[in-house]
Amino acid sequence: MRGLFAVFLALAAVAAVAAPIDVAPMGIYHHLDASGRRNLALAGGQVALVWEDSRSGSPRCYLGLKAGGETTFREYSLGHGECFDPVVAALDGQRFLLAWEDESGINSSIADAAGPGASINLGAGSHASVAAHPVVGAHVAWNAPAGRWQRVWRAQLRVEGARLRAGKAQAADGAPPSDDQSFPALAASEHGVLLAWEDRRHGHTVIYASRSADGQIWNAPLRVSGNPTGKAQNDLGRGTGAMRPAVAGFGARFAAAWLDKRDFLSGYDVYAALSEGAGFAKDVKAQDSFGDAIAQWHVAAAGNRRGDLLIAWDDERDGTSDIWLTRLTPGGYSEDFTFPDLSGPARQSDPAIALDEAGNLHLAWIERAAGGESNGPTRLRYTVLPLPMQ
Repeated sequence: MRGLFAVFLALAAVAAVAAPIDVAPMGIYHHLDASGRRNLALAGGQVALVWEDSRSGSPRCYLGLKAGGETTFREYSLGHGECFDPVVAALDGQRFLLAWEDESGINSSIADAAGPGASINLGAGSHASVAAHPVVGAHVAWNAPAGRWQRVWRAQLRVEGARLRAGKAQAADGAPPSDDQSFPALAASEHGVLLAWEDRRHGHTVIYASRSADGQIWNAPLRVSGNPTGKAQNDLGRGTGAMRPAVAGFGARFAAAWLDKRDFLSGYDVYAALSEGAGFAKDVKAQDSFGDAIAQWHVAAAGNRRGDLLIAWDDERDGTSDIWLTRLTPGGYSEDFTFPDLSGPARQSDPAIALDEAGNLHLAWIERAAGGESNGPTRLRYTVLPLPMQ
């Protein structure tokens, strides 16, 4: 079912790979829920992973840091009081850009090998996302109420030594909202910065995006997802849904991936669109046909400067939740593939991914024991895997 050739390559690739790392204490409830699934980032040989768990009896945010060759993460707490949806991106050298939501709203800081520095507060909001570009700078986005609706906002972050200073918040879409905008996702590539989000202006959820080549002037928002607007099947609503965009820069291009319900009877599928000129090419289903009959969840995307692009998600095509991946090739998306540590009788889900410049896949995920309840104890795991040959 998986494609025998892809599975053979995956098995051969992991023969010499070290065992996965358990990142945090076992037996507690972990979340990898950053907007755009930006829980994992790489910078200068350092790995940063952010997550939320309830070891203290209420949700708290944590940052884990390690050098590439180390086998344990150094752990640091983030935020004040209850904390949700931490996100991370590479900043420069061995530093990272962080954001999270806590009792004071959206906060952001810089972390280096010694841990996170002083944070700044951006006001009320949720679902933060961050990205940094060596020329056009660092950026943060989030959604917050604007009258009746949620609206996506963005701000440029000025890096002043070890501290941040935020520019004026601006709406991602200058037109007043007519319905909710939420779950923003930021990414950087050679040609600037991309911001995508969920948007309900058509009466059902679609994916919109805006781009900036200089970090100052942003293109007018454009629709990326092709899920049709109009009466949905069985007279249910104004159209099918597209949700939870994940974006990545790869080489000089951008990719946007999301969960799409246009095939109404099978649940959500993984769709993706690649940047083309100032816009995006027509979207396509990124998963292979073996996943068509069941729903996909938790889509993530990662790229690198040399032009590799990978999309990951979890689904239950083999009876229990496993993590599946597809890679962009010259002929389109590859057959879906997985690895032994990411599949099997245990429940593997919620992938967060990053690609280094050698093309190795860095992956964190949540694992539940085989036969365990869906709300039972979890393990937060991390591994590095060489990708199969194209």
